[in-house]
Amino acid sequence: FRTSEMNFNIDLRLNKPDLEGVAHSTYPVILTSEDFEHWMLAADRRDSQPSVFFDDVSQEEGRVYTSTQDRCAKPAARSYTDRKTYIIACVSWRPLSATEPKDDDDDDTPTVAPIPTDTDGDGDIDEDDADDGDEKGWSNADLADRCDVIGGVCGWPCDSGMPYTGVESCTNGVIDQAALDEILGKTNNYGNVSIHGCMDPTSDKCETSTERVASWKCHKCVVREIDERRRLRRLRRRLQTLPGLSLGGIGDGDDADDDDADGDEDEDDEQKEQIYTSLPRMMVKYSNPKVPDYDDLVSRPRVQLLAAHSLEGPWEKLYDPIDPQSDFAPPTPKSMPAQSDIFSVAEDEVRAMTLLSMNKLQLAPTSCFGKRGPMYVVACAVNQSTYDDGSQWQNSKGKRFSPGQKVMPPPFNDRCVAVAGRCGHACEPH
Repeated sequence: FRTSEMNFNIDLRLNKPDLEGVAHSTYPVILTSEDFEHWMLAADRRDSQPSVFFDDVSQEEGRVYTSTQDRCAKPAARSYTDRKTYIIACVSWRPLSATEPKDDDDDDTPTVAPIPTDTDGDGDIDEDDADDGDEKGWSNADLADRCDVIGGVCGWPCDSGMPYTGVESCTNGVIDQAALDEILGKTNNYGNVSIHGCMDPTSDKCETSTERVASWKCHKCVVREIDERRRLRRLRRRLQTLPGLSLGGIGDGDDADDDDADGDEDEDDEQKEQIYTSLPRMMVKYSNPKVPDYDDLVSRPRVQLLAAHSLEGPWEKLYDPIDPQSDFAPPTPKSMPAQSDIFSVAEDEVRAMTLLSMNKLQLAPTSCFGKRGPMYVVACAVNQSTYDDGSQWQNSKGKRFSPGQKVMPPPFNDRCVAVAGRCGHACEPH
């Protein structure tokens, strides 16, 4: 049944730089009152998302951009799974179209790496099946021209356990800043970029590993033929046996006639797929961001991941744009089903990063604040020792106090390391 008791969600931002290095675990507490004399606890860290404490204590330092990359690197990048490898995240505040090279014969059509085949018949796509293709890669000069800031990792990936002593300009799996500055030809003034390995490529959320590159676990990926397009090809071949029938474009494609000429129905009934070893899924973090002064500035920076076997390059992109016209679905982890619906999404949008405010929390209280009408709401940030100290909270029962319990009235700065408040008529059009 409905009552006059109410609550609402609250967004909190902590902006108190002098707490840096002083308060290590700062929790949110919400206090409410209807008359400014009698106060109660309305919400605390148990109602907080995405974390139970503030990850940062200031607005300037708390802005972090993130981007979780594709579940599988492209098949052409398989050589980076068992050799000394440098992986760089190139972050730019310009749209990708402004940072891509333009050849004289460029028709703006995205180039997609050819689907590899198991040429040696061992049931797997490996280095023996490599096809160099026509990918020229990026030079260090290209990186300097197209990237505002870069960061990277290095070593032998895929749980190799190899030491980093043989990897030039690599300290504990991270490319030295001096080497990155040399590639850009300037000192980095736009923030810091780091690359982290995701533990499970099949999960919707990337839980990053604390391990370095040599302990990153790679996984098997598969490129599968799309069932519907295989069925259309079979239909076209069978309809060709009917005299005088126009196919009207059914199953049309560059290889349609070749498939028909083969006449091997049993082979065509089988779904084609290629399996290969992929680098782990990765997350890129861009912290302490500084916005450059560009005419074509975008609101969210773009990021591209590239790899090379040497700091001299050439650098190869680890991911290709989705081609909705291809007969093959985008690569997926072997344990996941293939995508049934493939949509064309602009690569510029796919590589746009997402802003996270590390000094921001949202509270979704499960208890009531009070009745509709005059209301005072105080947001109090407390350190862990204060939060666990029962003597600081009136009528507290143990270390974990209860929503709805009475608390001591102002001043609140005897308990709060930061405090702010709002007042008004709650849930009323005043």
